[in-house]
Amino acid sequence: MGQPLRVLLVEDSEDDALLLALMLKQGGYDLTSERVDTPESMRAALDRQSWDMVVSDYVMPRFSGLAALRILQEKQLDLPFIIVSGHIGEETAVAAMKAGAHDYLMKDRLARLVPAVERELREADVRRAKHLAEERRRVAVEQLGLSETRFRLLVDQAPLSMQVLSPDGKTVQVNHAWQRMWGLEFGEVQGKAISEVSEALASELVGYMRTAFSGEMVTVPPLKYAPHRGDYAGRELWTRSIIYPVKHPDGTICEVVLIQEDITERKQAEEALRKAHDELEMRVKERTADLADAYRELQQAVEERTRLEHELLEITEKERHRLGLDLHDDLGQRLTGMALMMKALEVKLAKKKLPEASDAKKLHALVDQAINHAHGLAHDLASLDSQEEDISLALKALAKRAKEMFLIACRFRRSGDNASLPSTTVRQLYKIAQEAVTNGVKHGKAKEVQLALANSGEHLVMTVKNDGFPFPDLKDQSPGMGLRIMRYRANVIGASLDVRANGGEGTVVTCSLPITAGNGAAAVQESAVRA
Repeated sequence: MGQPLRVLLVEDSEDDALLLALMLKQGGYDLTSERVDTPESMRAALDRQSWDMVVSDYVMPRFSGLAALRILQEKQLDLPFIIVSGHIGEETAVAAMKAGAHDYLMKDRLARLVPAVERELREADVRRAKHLAEERRRVAVEQLGLSETRFRLLVDQAPLSMQVLSPDGKTVQVNHAWQRMWGLEFGEVQGKAISEVSEALASELVGYMRTAFSGEMVTVPPLKYAPHRGDYAGRELWTRSIIYPVKHPDGTICEVVLIQEDITERKQAEEALRKAHDELEMRVKERTADLADAYRELQQAVEERTRLEHELLEITEKERHRLGLDLHDDLGQRLTGMALMMKALEVKLAKKKLPEASDAKKLHALVDQAINHAHGLAHDLASLDSQEEDISLALKALAKRAKEMFLIACRFRRSGDNASLPSTTVRQLYKIAQEAVTNGVKHGKAKEVQLALANSGEHLVMTVKNDGFPFPDLKDQSPGMGLRIMRYRANVIGASLDVRANGGEGTVVTCSLPITAGNGAAAVQESAVRA
């Protein structure tokens, strides 16, 4: 298949158009053609598709070759335009060529048609390539101009100070930020070295500039200046700089650019932050010292309170022991003497067969009851400590003794593993339970008391319940001495104590002691040692 060729034939003779098409096909072209013979049909054909060339007759009844050429030029189409005519003079041909036709042929010499088409196609390619190159050059020039304009605007309006130096160290450009920073106009520094512009600037940057002019980019650490002009006249100026060489493609340096960032506000903020940090550290140290002093005072107060609690408990124990001995040695003996006297009186009255003998017998019985009760109270007051080292056994013994002494129903129940506790802890728990039982019977008039001990692995909870009178509301009054002593005892071993009404009947006393899994005494060792 030949070379594709699209030809618009401007011809009024269909036979001549067919002849032209035949010649082009014989010339080896894969031809696509259309015949037009009016301006309207030509314009429609040009709008409908693109063409590789136009072959036109010169003279036609309703059209002409020059008119067809003008239509092509109006549409600004650079297509080869060849005139083929049966009769055309030399002057007419010259005029057609001047008007823009590319070639002309006589219809009786169509052998030149194919070579002329080949030549014009080649020249059209050359023209298109030339036009494309010119367009590209024009676009490149415009883009270069735009790039230069953008670069100039970018440099001038950049917030960073920029100074461009030639390879010999002369200033060739500065931007507005540089002029504001140093208070100099471009005309004052153009063509001058940095040392001529600012000795302070040159002395700080001389080593870095030497490295940059050798071809390496340099990052300059923060430097402080004291400009005499510009925005920072009379104030300190902090900058952070970058100096980089601009190189030609062959590696030679064409320019060196000094970029300086104004970091004065940042430095001032860092300095203010450092001062604030130092002040904060000083205040923290002072506050820490105050807190340490307060902690030591609080610790001393806690230790003093603990010591006073221990002394109070010891005094209480000693006083109760003394009262127990007084009941046993003094009141007990006196009651015993009264009982003997009442018995003697009963015998005398009985011998005389007086009716008062029965009254004397009743009095003797009442005195015996008082003696037994006094002996029980004396034993309870004088023998306060349990001899058991196991809290479960101690509470079990307490339940048995309360049952015998007060003639009430009292039982003990344990759940969970047994806890191994220090003897001091066992003693304080026992005293709390003993006080709770005694208060429940004496003040609550209880007929039944339940003691319970539960080990959850984290807490050892001792509970004393009774069915007596409910515990009174102490919101508006101070607790009694007994309750305060119970709380002191709980505090000594690190436990918590709660006393409240058991619903609508009786009272429940709960003492919770923290322990650790695997070592029941670990959590109370320190408190127990202090106790």
